[in-house]
Amino acid sequence: MELYLFNNNRELAGLVESYEYLRWTRQYTKCGSFELKAIASDENIALLKIGNILWKNDDAEAGIIEYLEMTLQEQEYITVIGRFATSLLSRRIVWGTEILTGDLSAAVLQLLNNHLIAPVNLERKINGVVYTPESMDVPVSTQISFRNLMDTVTNLCDAADVGIKTAFDPVAKLFTVQLYAGSASQAIFSKEYENIIGQIFTESLLSFANTALVGGEGEGVERTFVTTGGGVGLDRYEIFVDAKDLRMEDFPDDYEAALLFRGNTRLAEQAMIQAFDVTVNQYGNLTYKIDFDLRRSAN
Repeated sequence: MELYLFNNNRELAGLVESYEYLRWTRQYTKCGSFELKAIASDENIALLKIGNILWKNDDAEAGIIEYLEMTLQEQEYITVIGRFATSLLSRRIVWGTEILTGDLSAAVLQLLNNHLIAPVNLERKINGVVYTPESMDVPVSTQISFRNLMDTVTNLCDAADVGIKTAFDPVAKLFTVQLYAGSASQAIFSKEYENIIGQIFTESLLSFANTALVGGEGEGVERTFVTTGGGVGLDRYEIFVDAKDLRMEDFPDDYEAALLFRGNTRLAEQAMIQAFDVTVNQYGNLTYKIDFDLRRSAN
């Protein structure tokens, strides 16, 4: 693995040849992050600057440096922290109101085109960013106003359990935003196979909800309400979702579907948390990105 640095114009600046550690944290429905600690040599100081792009030659994604720290202990070190290139979306908001209907991929295309790739106000455009739409077969029916663009897109992905990543092409100097779905894996993790070192299982209902009353347009007895989810007795956890911002005139054919989508999105955010953290033996019988990868289900 080699670490390359590119400047803000995506021109190759150099290669990081010596570093203490690199934490490269990939996420499925959210933007990933990284942290690099290196000896503060003249070469590294010249390369590791705010705004520069860090790219590993064994990964499609790249990171953008957003934080820098110099420390002096027995030796001087430089530490940089940042997020993957999907964070470019966080530099924009939904400037106005977007009515999103149809497939998730088309909704993301609409958002990115209108607010980052080809906005009416050219000052909002970020050059060298493209989106490759591919149908995810996930229906969307909602309205978004004045929210952060990255949060909007990743929340839609999170609700639909669809992954998002931004690939970097250093030759074309191009960032490509992509949606993708997880897949099955034949990998088996077990103490018996000596490919795991430790494991932790957690489960939480602290913010759980499974039934939503969604309130739409109108006042008092004239207000439109729909209910989504389910649960009975002790197993029923209710929330109210205020969706007055969704107007009937914007969804003349299927206003109820828009309200249900809003409610289901909120329920997805408040689902029961189940986490199974495993420390993988890197010298075991399975190879990362070959036998197992992000959001590939394993046994």
